[in-house]
Amino acid sequence: MPPIRSPLVSLLVGLVHAGTLIAVALTLSYSIGPSEYTSLGMGWRYGGLVIVAAVPVLLGLRYRIIAPLIALVLTTGYVLGMELVPPGPTFRDVAELERLAEPTGITVVENGLYIVRYMLNASVWTVGFLFLGLIEYTVRTGWKRLPAVPSPIALISIPASRKQAVRIATVGGVLHAVVMLWFTLRLGLTVSGELGWLIYISSTLGMWILAAVPLYLLVRHLVVGPATALTVFILLNVQAEFTASPDDPHALYFGAWFLYLGLLLIVAGVEFGLRQLQIAQRLRMMT
Repeated sequence: MPPIRSPLVSLLVGLVHAGTLIAVALTLSYSIGPSEYTSLGMGWRYGGLVIVAAVPVLLGLRYRIIAPLIALVLTTGYVLGMELVPPGPTFRDVAELERLAEPTGITVVENGLYIVRYMLNASVWTVGFLFLGLIEYTVRTGWKRLPAVPSPIALISIPASRKQAVRIATVGGVLHAVVMLWFTLRLGLTVSGELGWLIYISSTLGMWILAAVPLYLLVRHLVVGPATALTVFILLNVQAEFTASPDDPHALYFGAWFLYLGLLLIVAGVEFGLRQLQIAQRLRMMT
């Protein structure tokens, strides 16, 4: 598809995606109409639903990268299925639930709000889809056994040079850190104590390291395992927000990022070890 048409088609699909989800949410009596938000708030929420769909579609049309598109279809289908398949959302007053004599005026929504949470967390889903696309691009470009990407990305050569790999890892790490910090603040996760701000700073830096290391290994050395595990962590992390639970996995992800980094390094070590074994076996066969 021509370069100019791809963004236009992607934007159109994103608008349809956002419009469909918002229309379904309004029919379910969710308070997400334009009158509920400021112009900035409406742009962030509605725009997020557009971008989260437009990005995978653009990658699919321009570069024939299909993994993010498949993930988008599965995620949106899951959200719509949970909203539309009975039982639907049930609205109840807290006074009814607690059998109080006086109504409190507070309404609880049961078995719902999937679209609302998907809309609020669209930026996190977008980062997960982007990383998924980078993994597919690297694998299809670097592994000769798989069909190559018909339209290579000019800014990303695989394997990347050291300078280019540092640049990709830095940008990806910053994107991950900013979105995860915002996600943490949106969820209202707080740190008690006078030095709580230091924990926020160290954890934000940790979010950068957590993404930069596997992305560098991915594009520079074609080590796929750590970046794949990171993407799984991100998607499972945000998927958990669809259901209300006292245990929030993001608190562990943001606060104990070094544990996840350790897991990613273990995965990298295992993949390096398996590669060395394959090389040794090939040398034995040649001799």
